Amino acid sequence: MISDLDKGILIQFGKKLKFFRQSKNLTYRKMALLCNVEYADIQRYETGKVNITLLSLAELAKALEIEPKDLLDFTQL
Repeated sequence: MISDLDKGILIQFGKKLKFFRQSKNLTYRKMALLCNVEYADIQRYETGKVNITLLSLAELAKALEIEPKDLLDFTQL
C-alpha cells in the first residue's frame, strides 16, 4: 500500500516529467519511440499511478535530453 506521502512524491515526479515532455512538444507515443519505455507507462508515471524504476528514469531523461536528477528536482517547476 502506498502512503499519502509516497503518493505525493509520485505525483510531483509525474508533474515534472509532464512539464519536460510538453516543453519538448512530445506526445506519449513520440516519447516512447525515443526511449525503451511503453507510452502507457509514461502516462502512468505522469499521473503518479506507478513507481518508476531507475532504468526507466534514465531512459526518460535520455529521451528528454536532460540529466535524471532534473526529473527528481521537485523544487523547480
